[in-house]
Amino acid sequence: MAFNIKENLHQNKDAWVDMFHVLRRELYNIFTDRGVLIVFFIACLVYPLVCGYIYNRELLYDIPVAVVDESNSSLSREYLRKIDATSEVKIQSYCSSMEQAKKMQSVSKVHGIIYIPKDFSYNLNRGEQSVVGVYADVTSFFWYRNIMLACSYVSQSMGAEIQVKNLIVSGTDYEKAVSSVQPFKPTQHLLYNPGGYPSFILPIVLILVLQQTLLIGIGMLTGKATETNRLNTLIPDNAHYKGVFRIIFGRALALFITYLPIVVYVLIIIPKFFNLPQLVSSPYEILWFITPFLFSTILLGMTIGVFFKNRENSIPFYLFMSIPMLLLSGLSWPREAMPVFWEWLSHVIPSTDAVNGFVRMTTMGSSMSEISKEHLWLWILSGVYFITTFFAYRWRINKGNKEISQEE
Repeated sequence: MAFNIKENLHQNKDAWVDMFHVLRRELYNIFTDRGVLIVFFIACLVYPLVCGYIYNRELLYDIPVAVVDESNSSLSREYLRKIDATSEVKIQSYCSSMEQAKKMQSVSKVHGIIYIPKDFSYNLNRGEQSVVGVYADVTSFFWYRNIMLACSYVSQSMGAEIQVKNLIVSGTDYEKAVSSVQPFKPTQHLLYNPGGYPSFILPIVLILVLQQTLLIGIGMLTGKATETNRLNTLIPDNAHYKGVFRIIFGRALALFITYLPIVVYVLIIIPKFFNLPQLVSSPYEILWFITPFLFSTILLGMTIGVFFKNRENSIPFYLFMSIPMLLLSGLSWPREAMPVFWEWLSHVIPSTDAVNGFVRMTTMGSSMSEISKEHLWLWILSGVYFITTFFAYRWRINKGNKEISQEE
């Protein structure tokens, strides 16, 4: 009995020694591979900064538009002055004809045309509805949005003023005239994301950058190991590389240790640098939430990596997969509107629930208990991908052993 306990302790000690040897060896492989260092560190350093500076303005202002005013009346000039006073658009040119305005839009000097017909003032003075033509460039929905917002706001406010004046002329008291035109006044309260487009898109992009660079780097490391090892086997001919669990734990921990400071930079420092919403109570909550995301991504990359025979194979594969992963994350189309099959499939990718939980933490101020569903699912994914990694590695090791025995 005492002998068995002693033997078990000796085996456990050997297991820990082997695992830490794998850990040290994998860290050495990471920090001596220039390609992996570029993907892990340079890409993660540059991509968030580039994306942040591109979208740093938050909102678009003063979109240039051309005006064709055939009415040339005091009401039409007042209408145009109010449009020009909005922050959304800026009247770039007053054109004498639609043809001149179309030429300016065709060369992108303006992104929209506002056309006021001859009967604009005549119809309004008679108490009839008048039509204003708005031609917006929809090659960018942001241009279209700004132009339509400015014209709609001015049309509504100016129409209300005209209605109030007409009611006062007919003998209605001013307060009653105002209340009849505008019976209630809505007030706007922005609960989440008080900024603009960057506050919406950057947290999602940061998670996707972490996932893609991590997957590509793991694929490069696995492909390089297959290229350099004896008979193109996945595991090197080393006495410490025995036991699938030791290999998986050693490699996964090496990657986790490497990426932890990158996560701090990308998810904590970058949002503060660009003044993104940070309603989370503590940055440690972000690290705790993102831990299963890292492990699930690492183990997913290790599972897929066994099929790469050289380091270059991973780059086109993950570049091809980046678009589906982006679409399934809910960035371009909400997951609630997806078909059931694709909505379920999206949860197989770690970034889907990581994006949802991270955005709710930082933008909506959700606590860990409120995002426990996403956090638990990421741990479940880690367990599932650990199992797939175990069987994938065992299959590759057995295959490599057979090839070695046949060679001998």
